[in-house]
Amino acid sequence: MAKEFNYDPTKFTPLTGYWCLPHGQINDYDHHILTDLYLPLLGTRAYSIYLLLWEKIPNKELISNRQSHADLMSLLDIDLKTFYNERIKAEALGLIRSYEKHDDLGNYMVYQLFEPLVPHEFFSDDLMSIFLYEQIGDKNYHKLVKKYAQSTEILNDSKEVSKDFLEVFQLSNDDLINTPSAVKSTQNDFVDIDEQKKPKIKESENLSLDWELISERIGQLFKITNDDLLSNQELIISLHVFYGIDEMAIINLIGQTCDIVNNKIDPVRLKRTVQDRFEKNANISIKNSTNQSNNSNEDNKNGVATHFNRADDILLKQAKTLAPADFLAAEKKKSGGFTGTVESRALRDMAMKTYLSPAVLNIMVDYILQNSPTLTLPLMETMANDWQQNNVETPEQALQRLHDFKTKPRNPKRRYNNNKGPRRVEQGTDWSKVTAQPISGDTRKKQQELQERLRKMRNKDN
Repeated sequence: MAKEFNYDPTKFTPLTGYWCLPHGQINDYDHHILTDLYLPLLGTRAYSIYLLLWEKIPNKELISNRQSHADLMSLLDIDLKTFYNERIKAEALGLIRSYEKHDDLGNYMVYQLFEPLVPHEFFSDDLMSIFLYEQIGDKNYHKLVKKYAQSTEILNDSKEVSKDFLEVFQLSNDDLINTPSAVKSTQNDFVDIDEQKKPKIKESENLSLDWELISERIGQLFKITNDDLLSNQELIISLHVFYGIDEMAIINLIGQTCDIVNNKIDPVRLKRTVQDRFEKNANISIKNSTNQSNNSNEDNKNGVATHFNRADDILLKQAKTLAPADFLAAEKKKSGGFTGTVESRALRDMAMKTYLSPAVLNIMVDYILQNSPTLTLPLMETMANDWQQNNVETPEQALQRLHDFKTKPRNPKRRYNNNKGPRRVEQGTDWSKVTAQPISGDTRKKQQELQERLRKMRNKDN
């Protein structure tokens, strides 16, 4: 699930203009790639925005005659906030680059449009391929792999007889030696465009994995070389981002899935095993970590008061040492339940939101399972939004936020009176001030007569 962003209403309004700048062209084959590989990631709205912007590439219009975003919103039947949050999905997938500009007519956006990656580039990109795998599942993913995989086995044992350019075409020797000035000048016009690289999804700059530890351990245990590890570095970082697995878990997973004949990492098996591990995390054996030192120093650095009780301290240690999948499995084991597919997917979706660290996510899981037998994505998203808005970045801050919520006084419901006149308030009786009044003789006599009549009625019924 994509994260929502807020735009600057002073710079981006329905009247803000736009200009489309193409990077190359898209053809029918690109449309097939967009439908098969990108549509499951973009969603229908972002997909429509991307294709509509290609149709809005100017022909010979002047930039002063540019159109406004109101025209796009009208064609797409969406509001400005929806347009913005759908457009940034295409940006995140490398299909659009957006630039702000200003001239005498006001602010406007320049949308540089990129062609989709060709299939082998797409499937070689670990983030792209994992995201697609998450969205469409194992069966449909392998269907697309078979559709776009191209084998060159038919060329084995063949002999190439193709002709080179100069064998077929004849050019002037003078032109070959001295390139005509017209050709040189036009070549310079295309240098900047050709040298631009297609944007790709960027991993978080704050990732920290002990590569020396991973390299040393898999070399000792599984005879895997450092070069092979580095060739799969992008994949390992992607799995770390999406699933929150640490160094020891990565080492164990590589050992379970590696090619023991050639002593190499098997990326396909590694992806599948991590996915199964996440889906079936109720069967994961929980591993205890010994990295529990310096907790008091971390609390002080985080700027959180260290007045948590013993139960809170234990929870914080578990939250810091277990990956979200392991933590969920441990919580389910304690309650005697099991991890369902829906809640494991909900946790996976939240783990993909990089603004929540694994430890903070674990605090969220603990709180929800205290009040509900299963995890639900809407509640997780509500809490995540609240924590992001209140700058909750550490597990200590998350736990303190929950304590503050529990102890926060509830405001009584207000009743609103639409009448302009003063409200008439009925005074309640203070029964502590009411004293018993003495019973008069007549009253006592009437009570005795009433009791006598009731006694006679009961006797008659019997």
